Amino acid sequence: MALVAAALPGENLTDDDVVANLFDDPDPVRVVADDAGRGVASAVVRGGTAAGAAGRPVVHLQLLAVDPSAHRLGVGTALVAELERWAFDDVGAGAVVIGAGAPFYLFAGADVHATAALCLFESMGYVARGAELNLSFPSRFRAPAPAGVELVRVLEEDDAAAVEAFCGAQWPNWIPELRRGIEHGACHFARRQDDGDVVGFGCHSVNRLGWLGPIGTDPSGRRSGVGTALLSAISKDVMAAGFDTVEVSWIGPIGFYAKAAGASVSRVFRSLALPWSAWCDRRA
Repeated sequence: MALVAAALPGENLTDDDVVANLFDDPDPVRVVADDAGRGVASAVVRGGTAAGAAGRPVVHLQLLAVDPSAHRLGVGTALVAELERWAFDDVGAGAVVIGAGAPFYLFAGADVHATAALCLFESMGYVARGAELNLSFPSRFRAPAPAGVELVRVLEEDDAAAVEAFCGAQWPNWIPELRRGIEHGACHFARRQDDGDVVGFGCHSVNRLGWLGPIGTDPSGRRSGVGTALLSAISKDVMAAGFDTVEVSWIGPIGFYAKAAGASVSRVFRSLALPWSAWCDRRA
């Protein structure tokens, strides 16, 4: 954690954020460090596909932290190269992607302000694929629940099962994040008071403390104020944790957050990938 704090001082990553990302992921993870403790990096195998992956698993670089005193000494390059070797030789991956390792991740890509990292990835042949956005809004945001709807924190097993069933019917790929949010006590849901049916849910602090997501509402009842009320409930939690803003992580639609809570773009991440074929060309 001392190394991560020194290498990434503006990220404010907590022990829980880092430990969960490096050691608690249900998918195969590789963590590497140099002998002198000047740098650490981790990657995870996901079953999804990426451009150039040819249907093979994709390995996502989840964390790269190099002590400032070791910059320009090849430490970062060596760590990334070792993870690439593991990805392509041992895992048989079709591509290595920078960040974006949903459902669990610390970064949606390479931050556009991380010039040294961007230069490193460019020098190693990574190709830009686009950009991903984070939004943020003040944690003082408040909004009432719409008439006939109540908001509840998910604490009971029956409530957890109902919310999971609701999420699974619409967004089954969000289930792992939802479960972690429930485990953290950081999931709220909305239900109708007349029949108890779930009409929405929202989580925070699943991947990083104070970050919002996943969140979803019944498609048939959108624009009813349920999503806005869920934002309010999450804002209260995030403020209580000591944050002035709620970070909306790698999620859309942008218009909803901008209109409902006055959110604006707070971070931009460059999406980068190294296909297996490019790695082979580099080694040839």
